[in-house]
Amino acid sequence: MDVETAYRWRKQLVWGLAMIAVGSIILLVQTDMLDLDLNPAHFWRYWPWLVVISGLTKIIPPTTPRHFTNGLWEIFFAGWWYVSFNHIWGLGFGQTWPALLVAWGIGMLLRPLLDNIFASIKEQA
Repeated sequence: MDVETAYRWRKQLVWGLAMIAVGSIILLVQTDMLDLDLNPAHFWRYWPWLVVISGLTKIIPPTTPRHFTNGLWEIFFAGWWYVSFNHIWGLGFGQTWPALLVAWGIGMLLRPLLDNIFASIKEQA
């Protein structure tokens, strides 16, 4: 199986599981078995979780160093956005934007290391 086919299958698996989880939660709320506020006006606050799911499809299991680092970046970005937008711990965009630079630098350092790790795994296979 080539890398792109594996990625496509993994992506479909993760998104399918996410849809099952969301549908199950909504069903439990609609049948009064779970008490959650599903006000549609509040959904926009949780869009970063879609980016987290997208990032997970790229890192579980990783097929290339680029997919892995892109997945980590998406997960970090979603977390940063969620914290900054909702002012968690009193932090907003003005205080947290340097974290993007740190994450970018970490990604630049990880890339050559991951290239070597993935290359040695391919040689062993």
